[in-house]
Amino acid sequence: MSTEKLVELIEHSMKSGYISMLILLALEKEPANGYKLMKKISEETFGEWRPTNSTMYPYLSNLTNRGLIQYEKRKTGQRESKEYYLTMKGKKVLKMLVEKQQEMNLSLLSMISTVLDVNSLPSNLLDFFSQSYHERILIGKTSEEKISILSRRIEIINLILEIIGKNKIEMEKELEKLKGN
Repeated sequence: MSTEKLVELIEHSMKSGYISMLILLALEKEPANGYKLMKKISEETFGEWRPTNSTMYPYLSNLTNRGLIQYEKRKTGQRESKEYYLTMKGKKVLKMLVEKQQEMNLSLLSMISTVLDVNSLPSNLLDFFSQSYHERILIGKTSEEKISILSRRIEIINLILEIIGKNKIEMEKELEKLKGN
């Protein structure tokens, strides 16, 4: 198997897990039909992932078959749609997935921090915090949506800064102890 094909297979597997998790996360907030889910996921990922019908519905079917979500048929005028919601099993699985994802993120960051130096941090990591990224995710949004997005991002960044600040202080103390020996 070619290197490119192998990378493609691994990437597909990774995306598959993320897509399922994004659907479960969206449904944790509120039940939704397929269209509303696609819109919600696009908004929550700041347009980084815009699911299509051909992507979304097979995943909804798969998650339903696995007992993680269920649906109720809703009729609006002449249209009938399925409103999906998380099952108890889905809530348990989502909780475990979030914990596993956090563990993987920590492991990845740990590996990256031992291999890379400060000057070779991935540019997309830095892009996430850049002004141009903020401007891009705000395009076409109403003032209320912009306020909501920016408020949420500032809250997240403040939490990250607080955690990093505390960790930095602890590391500096440990470093001073080690240098003293």
